[in-house]
Amino acid sequence: MDMEDDILIQKYETSLYNRELIYLDSDEFEVIIDHYMQKDRYADALEASIHAELCHPDDVSLSLCKIRAMMSLDNYDRAFELLEYLEKNHNDIYELNLYKGQIYAIGGEVDNAVREFEIVCNKNPSLDVETQVYISDVLIEQRYYEEALSFLLKFVELGTVDARIYFNTGYCYEQIPNVKKAEKYYEKSLDEDPFNEKTWIILGALHLNTFNIDKALEAFEFALSINNNSHIAALCKTATLIKSGDYNKAIDCIMDILANAPGNVDALCSLGECYEMQDDFDEAEECYTQAIYNEKNSDVPYWGLSRVLYAQGDVEMAIQIIDKAIALDPNNEEYLFFRGQCFVSLSRNMEKLNNVLRNPNIIRATKSWLHKIPGYMNKYKKAVFLYSAGNVEDCCTYLLDAVLMHSECLVWFFNLFPEAKKNAYLVNYFGKYLK
Repeated sequence: MDMEDDILIQKYETSLYNRELIYLDSDEFEVIIDHYMQKDRYADALEASIHAELCHPDDVSLSLCKIRAMMSLDNYDRAFELLEYLEKNHNDIYELNLYKGQIYAIGGEVDNAVREFEIVCNKNPSLDVETQVYISDVLIEQRYYEEALSFLLKFVELGTVDARIYFNTGYCYEQIPNVKKAEKYYEKSLDEDPFNEKTWIILGALHLNTFNIDKALEAFEFALSINNNSHIAALCKTATLIKSGDYNKAIDCIMDILANAPGNVDALCSLGECYEMQDDFDEAEECYTQAIYNEKNSDVPYWGLSRVLYAQGDVEMAIQIIDKAIALDPNNEEYLFFRGQCFVSLSRNMEKLNNVLRNPNIIRATKSWLHKIPGYMNKYKKAVFLYSAGNVEDCCTYLLDAVLMHSECLVWFFNLFPEAKKNAYLVNYFGKYLK
């Protein structure tokens, strides 16, 4: 803020303190309102817009400021009423349709939102880039990726060259998903803004998810060259090295992170994973335990510690620890799948299995978590639990319900329990589905 703006705001706030109605030019009120909006002081912005309205009752720009403040305070109904009122006399102002579209999108009325945004484009064929970004951001925030993409591609076709437009296009393609086109537009975004750390990290993560290790490493290295203090980029680089099996380099990278951020839970978990993959379970257990001590509400270190305990043969304790991870992330299929594997392992020793199944806390927790899983996954997980507990008949009942809702459940089940294919009762029960 320059000195003139600072003096203006002090003058305005002094008038509030003295309970005086001060007269200012409309552009001065806009400066004050924008100041409060940028500071997230939306109630103050609304109050300033009301003062401005008293001085300039017919100024549409100030009315738009008031609408923005109302929307920031989630007062969408009142904002929409004011928009409709203004539109009767100022039908040529495209911002009215812009904000109406945003309110429709937030309310889940995507067709109406798209209609309003199309009106914006028709009213102003040479739409400025800021408004183009605004439209796509609104739709993306509400997860209307297909609709956002239709506008973004139109903007690109009309000749817009802007890193933010390319980034949003890449992001929409990633969500659909269309990985190749996502990569293409992220790269185009970086052509326009090569020093954008965030875009390099996202592009690297995209490469990592498609197992393009070399390109992922290159992207994370670029991000680190822009900001060598970026823990996110460093952790992503570490994850890439772990996925490539280069654990020693990953450990060196983690040590650099911990030197600058001692106790970083993500770094400790990555370090634990490196030791775990090298079968150094004592070191791995120490890392995960330290991470739990540093952040008890993070599920990831519990998940790592449970794997280490399982690998060392302490399956009962592994179940108790994975239960803690599930309590923090109840719908995580990987955790529930691992818990099922623990029961499968215990089933080879019925005495141990029965001891676990007699534990009322485990049974109660299991039922609670399964209840939170929607639809076919609920049925499937119950079938897994019942089978691993030795109750084949009830298992079949739940598994059939799951299969009728989602046929892949049977494939998952037999992948988890390959020995079940030798169970005559199961094979007969699901005979027609196995053909």
